[in-house]
Amino acid sequence: MMRSILPVALALPPLLVSGCIVIPVGDLLRGPALEEQVLAAGDGFFSKDKIAIVEIDGIITGGESMGILGAQENTVAETKARLDRVRYDPEVRGIVLRISSPGGEVTACDVIHHELVELKKSARIPVVAVIVDEGASGGYYVASAADLIVAQPTAVVGSIGVILQTFNLAGLLGKIGVETQPVKSAEKKDILSPFRARTEEETAILQGVVNDLYQRFVAVVAERPGGLPREEVLRLADGRIFSGVEAQKLRLVDRIGYVADAVQIVRERAGIDRAPEIIRYSRRGRSGANLYSLAGGAGGERPSRGAEIRLSLPGDLLPRARFLYLWQPFAP
Repeated sequence: MMRSILPVALALPPLLVSGCIVIPVGDLLRGPALEEQVLAAGDGFFSKDKIAIVEIDGIITGGESMGILGAQENTVAETKARLDRVRYDPEVRGIVLRISSPGGEVTACDVIHHELVELKKSARIPVVAVIVDEGASGGYYVASAADLIVAQPTAVVGSIGVILQTFNLAGLLGKIGVETQPVKSAEKKDILSPFRARTEEETAILQGVVNDLYQRFVAVVAERPGGLPREEVLRLADGRIFSGVEAQKLRLVDRIGYVADAVQIVRERAGIDRAPEIIRYSRRGRSGANLYSLAGGAGGERPSRGAEIRLSLPGDLLPRARFLYLWQPFAP
């Protein structure tokens, strides 16, 4: 299988563009570059057939921020970096998309879904998603880009829907004698302000946006390979969650299995005869890695988890309101 090779220019750290030196400062600040880590050796000496495991772990975000329990990485940027490594490595014959996520920001989930769809078009390799413990809301949205979805029997699947979390602190501020006095260009410029109650008209406007994003989610699920008809998706898309076993019966996932089963499915779909090399991409190597140690632990990096409480305070008094494809039952 022949695929385009990464242009030599992209391999050079400094690029000369219009007389200016452009240095990829972002990756330098991030720390170690992505490295290929071998989880299982394959047959072959001069050439190898590889299957790459790409992880979607924790809350999906489109920007880096600091949470109470630690830093939240930019899931979109990290996933894109790993998919690019796959795209420019002709030895990679397929992807196992390992998902352990309750979802996250609407746009971040949609971008990752889009990147996976585009990768399948350009690289023409099989992509199989495996939901290990959570593939809810945006996690399931991302999984829907795969050719086939495997779920562990104890996984949480579903929660198809959209939520917009907001605050109304007007009563509290009134009790302590604080009053906001915004100067605005139009009546609805401060819609979603936590310092006043919303009007019925504003609620209707926001509900319209939520409805549009919800319909997109439904369409993505209905259009996935082997997916349900739209009417069936709508029947299940009321935010409820399912076990992996129940999700398989309802055809939200295709098979019950584990990471090793997903690897075998990719191998069969890619037509790999000899034992493939199983790899992942990491910014920090770890010892004793295998298919069941990818979620972090001794000697390895600790990815962000879905249960983390996040409070972004980069100059803002309160967390900003965001449209979310997120299953987060403990949220206010």
